[in-house]
Amino acid sequence: MPRNRSVPPLQGGLFGASLSCPDIDNLPLIVEPQGAIEVLAPGSVYQPLLLSPRADNIDVGPGKLDEHEEAFVRDLIRRLYPAGNHPRSSQTPLKWGHKEIWLKRNIEKRDDSFRLRVDNSDWFYPDFIVWILDYETRTQVFGFVDPKGLTLGAGGGWSDSKVVCTLYMPHVVERQLAASGQEVEFAGRTWTFRVRGVLVSTSSLASLSAQAKFNVRDDEGRNASPDEADFRRARIVFPKTDTSYIDEVLQLLCRDSTLDHLLAVSATLFDNSAYFTPSGEVEHDLALRHQEGSHSESEFVAAVVGDYLRPDSTGHHGAWASKNRRRQLMDYTSDGKWGFGGEKVSDIRDHPTPCEELWKRKQKAGKVRGGTGEG
Repeated sequence: MPRNRSVPPLQGGLFGASLSCPDIDNLPLIVEPQGAIEVLAPGSVYQPLLLSPRADNIDVGPGKLDEHEEAFVRDLIRRLYPAGNHPRSSQTPLKWGHKEIWLKRNIEKRDDSFRLRVDNSDWFYPDFIVWILDYETRTQVFGFVDPKGLTLGAGGGWSDSKVVCTLYMPHVVERQLAASGQEVEFAGRTWTFRVRGVLVSTSSLASLSAQAKFNVRDDEGRNASPDEADFRRARIVFPKTDTSYIDEVLQLLCRDSTLDHLLAVSATLFDNSAYFTPSGEVEHDLALRHQEGSHSESEFVAAVVGDYLRPDSTGHHGAWASKNRRRQLMDYTSDGKWGFGGEKVSDIRDHPTPCEELWKRKQKAGKVRGGTGEG
């Protein structure tokens, strides 16, 4: 709030203009070059106020958007309303087809802010909450978007806390909500509630692809640099010279991929209160991974992303994981291996479900060892 009302604050417009407005309670948030109000604050579309102070005796809080945050808000509104006919009321949502969108800024280090963490990392406060309501399917998506430089801002690559919080922790949150029996009801009907996130990388695709910390595995287990499609599957989007990337952001918030399924299964594996029975090759591979080592959740997620993110030429994810399990299964051709005796190499090599078969054999071997120990 200003300490001296004689010095009016100036509004930094997202469309390149500034507007003098001494009435802070109704300060315009976004202005176009002609000075017309685009979106009002405070209100449902966006909070808090965006100020560009021009005098030392004006306090600004909770802080001005940086250029990347400004760009995201501006591009979102321009993409949804290319004709400029966006809502003028502070109580009117943005519209995306038949869906409603409510945009909020998420402020760091506030008790009522949305935050996530994994392992022993610091709390991650995404910059924006993008709440999407679909009345046709009765689905609410509590989406979050964070425009961020990832060259230095995600030093751990796929295991970085911001990346893991965006990819994996929403599935953990959903499990916790389901376990607590919480349901979302609106207008007397139950709605599906989802949490999903997207990182908008202000670092270039070339700069991230060149870093080994973001390597993925091809179908032969070789390290490969991820391309834009790989990053998109990992919920990382790169801004374009136009506003088309906004479509990618919104679609990622509303649609799940194969990787989302894998990470939802991973969340179940790390839930000590859950009983999990794997089904299919992928789930058996994940169960084996969880059984094999004392990985932190971040390390586990990073390994899954690296192995499953890039599909092979047929569009299949996890080809290398399957080949690796088949190679491990070949150990059973040795005589007397865990009491199973020798087997033909061809029988193992051509087994249609190596992950499931390896899981079953390890489970049986564990029971054999346990029985021997008890005796």
